[in-house]
Amino acid sequence: MKKRLFLAGFLLPVLCYSQSPDSSVKSIPPALRLGSVSFSDQAAPISAGGNTFVMQQPVADISIPVYKNFSSPHPLIIKTGLRYEGLLLSNEKNIGSNNFHALTLPLLLSYSITRSFNLSLIGMATVSSDFKRNFDVQDMIYTAGVRIGFRPNNSLRYGVTLTYISNYSGKFLIPVPDIEWEINKRLSLSAVIPARVSLKYKLNQTQSFGITSGYTGGMYLLNDAATKQYLHLQQFSGGLVYDLHLTRRLKLDLMAGHTFVQRLETFNMDQKVSFDGFGKLGDRVSNVSYQQNSFNFQGGLSYQF
Repeated sequence: MKKRLFLAGFLLPVLCYSQSPDSSVKSIPPALRLGSVSFSDQAAPISAGGNTFVMQQPVADISIPVYKNFSSPHPLIIKTGLRYEGLLLSNEKNIGSNNFHALTLPLLLSYSITRSFNLSLIGMATVSSDFKRNFDVQDMIYTAGVRIGFRPNNSLRYGVTLTYISNYSGKFLIPVPDIEWEINKRLSLSAVIPARVSLKYKLNQTQSFGITSGYTGGMYLLNDAATKQYLHLQQFSGGLVYDLHLTRRLKLDLMAGHTFVQRLETFNMDQKVSFDGFGKLGDRVSNVSYQQNSFNFQGGLSYQF
């Protein structure tokens, strides 16, 4: 399960694009907003071995439709954008670097075969490092996927993404199911299995409250070391979530919870797992390892256009 969580964490940004409201529909209302901008920041205080520091994860994401055709019997949309993810370690003394950054260029092509069935092609290229030296093309992280999506009615959307991942620990192929289900007028469920599950209750037209569990993961090249290493974050947490629509387009998200699994570790680059060695991820030997759980807090704003 932990290995599936580790890989599924890399799919969450891509699935945010593939689960857009335009998928699996035959006609699109002119007022439907296909683009978005979002900002969020998560903080977690960590105490381990006499070393206390704060881990922050700021994220900025923009999604832009570059082509759309909803007049044909088979609507087509192409979207791209840019995603920034940071990992900031305040007062950490063992890893060697304390500021890591990742820039991702995503691309989505979504084609509706019928009103209730669509196909999406997804790709990402990521530059991820502490940027203490020039980045080489061989150091990039790649993700490519094919999502088959179904929408039997207006309240239910689900699908599965077969995804290929090439990162610093190896190359992997993994299927990840997802679902968006409006159970009734008040209750809704969204999930990327097994990486994220949220159950929300609509208090009124502008507010929702619920419970959530989710995975945050990332890999960053560590260049301030004698040997080539990478930093690997795995964080699985659960807690309470609150959504507030400030306007029709602007939404505020707040989350407070606690981690169930939290690992911040460095590994030598030569510890790559083979394509058929998925079960050997846990055999890697870390150089620095923090595995203590902690409280975590997150706030975010998103705007649709």
